[in-house]
Amino acid sequence: MLKSLRSKSLIVCFFITLSIISGFLYNPRERKDHYANELGYDIYGYYIYLPLLFIYHDIKLEHYDSYKKIFEKYQPSPTFYQVYKIPNGNFTMNYTGGFAMLYAPFFFVAHIWARHSHVYPADGHSMPYHLCIALGIIFCYVIPGSFILRKVLLNFFNDSITAAILLLIIFGTNYFHEAVNGYMGPHAILFTAYALFLLLTIKWHQKPNPKTAAALGLLSGIMILTRPSEILCLLILLFWNVWDKQSWNQKWNLVSNNKSQIFIFALCAFLVGLPQIIYWKVVTGSWVFNSYQNTEGFDFLQPHFINVLFSFKKSWFVYTPIIIFPIIGIILLRKYNKPIFFPILIFFLTNFYWLGSKSAWWEGGSYGMRYFVESYAIMAIPLGYTLTDIGKRKWIVKGLAYILMLFFVLLNLFQTWQYLVAIMPEERMTSAYYKAIFLKTHVTAEDAKLMEIERSYGENEMPFDENNYNKRTLAYYNFETINSSFVDPIHIDTTHSLSPPNSCRLDKDFIYSPGINIPYGDLTNKDHAWIRATLHYFPVNDLKDNKALLVFHLQHRTYANKYTAYDLAKFPYKLNEWNSVSIDYMTPYPYSDSDQLKVYVWLQGSNPFYIDDFHIECFEKK
Repeated sequence: MLKSLRSKSLIVCFFITLSIISGFLYNPRERKDHYANELGYDIYGYYIYLPLLFIYHDIKLEHYDSYKKIFEKYQPSPTFYQVYKIPNGNFTMNYTGGFAMLYAPFFFVAHIWARHSHVYPADGHSMPYHLCIALGIIFCYVIPGSFILRKVLLNFFNDSITAAILLLIIFGTNYFHEAVNGYMGPHAILFTAYALFLLLTIKWHQKPNPKTAAALGLLSGIMILTRPSEILCLLILLFWNVWDKQSWNQKWNLVSNNKSQIFIFALCAFLVGLPQIIYWKVVTGSWVFNSYQNTEGFDFLQPHFINVLFSFKKSWFVYTPIIIFPIIGIILLRKYNKPIFFPILIFFLTNFYWLGSKSAWWEGGSYGMRYFVESYAIMAIPLGYTLTDIGKRKWIVKGLAYILMLFFVLLNLFQTWQYLVAIMPEERMTSAYYKAIFLKTHVTAEDAKLMEIERSYGENEMPFDENNYNKRTLAYYNFETINSSFVDPIHIDTTHSLSPPNSCRLDKDFIYSPGINIPYGDLTNKDHAWIRATLHYFPVNDLKDNKALLVFHLQHRTYANKYTAYDLAKFPYKLNEWNSVSIDYMTPYPYSDSDQLKVYVWLQGSNPFYIDDFHIECFEKK
């Protein structure tokens, strides 16, 4: 007992625990919502399996309209993007169900509470569900992370270096933000999972046994089921203790001599994934289904490495500069611990390439590059060897390195605070704004002007001041002498016209009007532009029965970024008369300059619909 009390690394773990609990309790963003808005946005997509299966008994979402009313009551996100309709008429989840499994114990506790409460409805959305799941994640998944990582590190380093590693990894990186503010998301949880995965990997290689193999299988299965990209964890297991041909042969002999344990590992991993496979079969009709179809995807041939490392919008080196030290440590592994050099290097390079290829490389609303957080459990080991190497250097090198590390830790904690109090925005950072708020505790109105424009989503666009923009025409169609692209004469009609003699007739055989299809790079070199579409249209049938939409989106390969379709039936109009509508659309942040802006009219009905004098303009920031 006395020996444990003298352990610096154990004391650090308890200090980390106290810091995370304090951050949870005093986080200004959470206190504002009284811990009743935990299950929002992507988290709702992870969670939704549980209420649909155990409360509404509607895993196919056959009663979509009824459930949508519950969604609209609680509004976990502006749109119900967490599910989408598939060709067979069912709705499927956007995400796999791994986190639903992890949330499940706390969901059942909350459901018992709500059912016996006279205050909260047992509907899967009231406060008990938010609070119980949040507390369960903090105490059962997040807090154990540092304790498990400590056990891993003590296999390689003494107690003092282990304590230093834990302090630097937890407080010097954006892990701390994910632990106190983003804990409902995957990254702090997966940090703990990776630490446990390392511990089990070490144990199995030291003494193979079925129990450890089963634990590794179950853990691997849940990690992959939470985020399929975490299949990269198997690289660590595959190449552990491999650094040359002889060591590879030894590893192969170890596997060959323990084939039954490999089978146990695979079986346990499969059993974790079996409920997801059954769900896919029931809902989609296929045993395996790619649910991640409505996402921006990856740019594997044109990765965003420079932005990922150096951009002021979001980047690794700008917002988590201490990560430079564990990266240096990977090189030092060849000197200090060759058996683990290759697995950590392969994992690091593969993970960096994978995450650096994400089209949405800035990772949405977060402090820093949150997708890297789970890998810090792996990066903690090379960080330890960097500290070991620095400890052997001259005092001036040691002093400068320690001062730099301390500065990075203090900077990270201060900037985490800036993010939590909204001095640092979620997605609107620029280099000019970063410089303006550096080490500041408040923001002036002049500072705020240096941020990216506040973006709007869906149909609720904010007004903008045209005086601050240069206007130009992108396309115009009068279907006579002026047409910005080819219009097949077969679709020209003289039955109705605003500017005689012609208009364009849409019908069941011609449902998409002429419009624009222009690369974002030709549109502007700024971070946004406003697009105004002015359309004149002549409906001869009720638009509720003959739906027509004015559509805007920025196409990134197969993904329609900020797809917005305005139903013309929602605007005032008169039958058998010319009507007009003018709609402004702000472009989303582009994934690349080659993304195609598209604007057009889409007739979803089967009866004729006439358009004329279709004008599309661009407003570019001066």
